[in-house]
Amino acid sequence: MNRYQKIAWFNLIVIAATIILTSTAIAVEFRLRGYSTIGVFFPGILALLKFTPFLFRKPESPGGVIHDERDERVRTKAAAYAWTTFWWVLLGSCFCLWFLLGPQNSVPTIALPLIAFGGGIVHKIVTSVAILVQYGQGGQDE
Repeated sequence: MNRYQKIAWFNLIVIAATIILTSTAIAVEFRLRGYSTIGVFFPGILALLKFTPFLFRKPESPGGVIHDERDERVRTKAAAYAWTTFWWVLLGSCFCLWFLLGPQNSVPTIALPLIAFGGGIVHKIVTSVAILVQYGQGGQDE
């Protein structure tokens, strides 16, 4: 397993853990108090995603290979898939709000940062999955 696969798995595990912990905390607090404010703090776990350069360092030996052409191609395709998905999610979110609220109502202010935050999470998930899928496809014949 190379460096990019490890980073992709780490990203998916952190995002899944954040979603599970946040959902559980919101459900428990909502059940106890009838409303929930604790869900604002749990997405802070996603700050772990910024530590990937330190956790998965480049090879320290002078002859160590950092990445090759295939790695670069995989990362480029994964980024293209992720950006395409991000824009579709953003467009779909905007249209869903418009259809649900109607043209006469205003959009709640909390919806806008949630759309941006959700789009960023979708971008990271699609990038990680695309990396894993592309490496999984090429591993059979090599």
